[in-house]
Amino acid sequence: MMMLKWLLQNVGILFSLTAMLLTPFLCYAQSIAIKNNTLYDALLIPNLGMETKIGDRTTLDVEGTYDPITFPNKTKWKNWSVQPELRHWGCVPFFGMFIGINGMAGRFNLERIPVFNFYEKRMQGTFYGGGLTLGNHHIISPHWGLETKVNLDFIHINYSCYRCSKCGYKEENVITNYAGPTEVSISLVYIIK
Repeated sequence: MMMLKWLLQNVGILFSLTAMLLTPFLCYAQSIAIKNNTLYDALLIPNLGMETKIGDRTTLDVEGTYDPITFPNKTKWKNWSVQPELRHWGCVPFFGMFIGINGMAGRFNLERIPVFNFYEKRMQGTFYGGGLTLGNHHIISPHWGLETKVNLDFIHINYSCYRCSKCGYKEENVITNYAGPTEVSISLVYIIK
């Protein structure tokens, strides 16, 4: 449990080191894509992804989000997440249908969110899990594309619920699991060849 907690707290550093170590091995692929999920942009969640070809019909995709924002009305939607994904393409990478397996991990700190009776409470915690992805890449031009995908995952969530943001009174600790859709995305993709 202690090792898992350390991994969750240091996932950004571990991801960066892994990416630097693997870059010489992955660069032979000659196809790298940079992407941005437009649905996350609509929710004011900054995000960025990178995908690289690692085989004739496989790619490795890594996406991340980081949102440090507290809004003027004191609504807080702070979070970060990392989601690596191994994809298998129907014909060739970056064209048509793909299926994949993914993992995900992250932290959140939410306050005054106007859904599910969360408006008067604050929730802070971690999540991790993984599952399956189904998607399609639509070519717009030789370098630009539009990617749509749906993730179905099993997620373990551990969070604390506080009565208010400043009082520090912890009402409960919640450990729960979720199985179902976790992401629907429409991403703008730029392919570097």
